[in-house]
Amino acid sequence: MTNDRPPALSPDEFDSLREVGKGAAQREIPQLHWERLVGLGYAVRRLGELGLTASGVRRLAAGN
Repeated sequence: MTNDRPPALSPDEFDSLREVGKGAAQREIPQLHWERLVGLGYAVRRLGELGLTASGVRRLAAGN
């Protein structure tokens, strides 16, 4: 039996994921949040900017 549920995000981490999804308009998010989002595969850091991965887009669409 597999567990298809995504890893739990705190409400603050999900807000940070939503902020990353805004693109260039994003405000600063806590370092621990972006490190976790990158580690979970929801975000990637390119040239100092965070962007969503396909997994991050799906997670946003699915909700917290």
